[in-house]
Amino acid sequence: MNLHQIDMNLLVMFDALYRHRSVSLAANEICISQSAFSHSLSRLRKHINDELFIRINNVMEPTLRADEIAQKLAQALPLISAALKESSVFDPKTDNSEFTFSATDYTEFSLFPKLINHITNQAPNVKIKVIAAQEKLPISQLENQDIDFALGYSHEAENSTTINSLTWLKDSYCTIARKGHPALKHGLSLAVFLKLFHIRVSPWGESQGIVDQVLAKQKLSRNVTLQLPSVLVAPHAVVHSDLLLTMPRLIAEQLTKQINIELFEPPIAIPNYHLKMYRHRINSGKANYIWLREQVESFKNLSNSFLHGH
Repeated sequence: MNLHQIDMNLLVMFDALYRHRSVSLAANEICISQSAFSHSLSRLRKHINDELFIRINNVMEPTLRADEIAQKLAQALPLISAALKESSVFDPKTDNSEFTFSATDYTEFSLFPKLINHITNQAPNVKIKVIAAQEKLPISQLENQDIDFALGYSHEAENSTTINSLTWLKDSYCTIARKGHPALKHGLSLAVFLKLFHIRVSPWGESQGIVDQVLAKQKLSRNVTLQLPSVLVAPHAVVHSDLLLTMPRLIAEQLTKQINIELFEPPIAIPNYHLKMYRHRINSGKANYIWLREQVESFKNLSNSFLHGH
């Protein structure tokens, strides 16, 4: 007989009757009436083609076939119960999960400095491993569970049936130049923006960034002299040159306290970017994943306060 041909509730009923040897006690345990229990026993007898239990001196004595089934069910039912139990029990104080993130230098800088202290205080045995992001949205790495989470950015909403995302920081862009830049005495106009030379940050070697895309829609282009993969390195190239760099405003504001740069409003309308944490839906129900996601969600504003120096 195939498993799909039988109601699993009949096996639960069988187990209760085998242990109690009483229809009334077994029915009471699984919270059904005696008549419903008797009906279920009749169905199971037909499926198995055996009497299973015979009433002797008011005790439901198992047949040899019932004894054989009971031995197997004693092993199987606890395993089935454990498999179906919600994975809702999570104790951060004792959990020893290790989470692997992929991230760019900026996304990890924006999230981890404050978050990691909170995590180590709440879950001292949890470990975080960060690897360099090889692509903007590493779907295959998430699917294969080579990584647990990916930190990335987006300028628009993504639609995916397999990947879930959480936005934990929103920010705008600014353009920076070295202090005393001779071409910027009267501010940054579009004409000056297009005339001067630029640094483009491309974590994955893209030939266009969001600035280039916005300009292209206006049938314009800029002069890119230097392309770098790191948004944290690029501002230091600005200090000793006449190059412009359009970058996240939050980090630029923090850098004004460390290096001699000035901030300008870009002369084009650049959409805000969203920093996101991506995860595969296959892990959405895991208690440790839910806990970590909640920690990031509760720390949405800490990245802003950290970068502003509060």
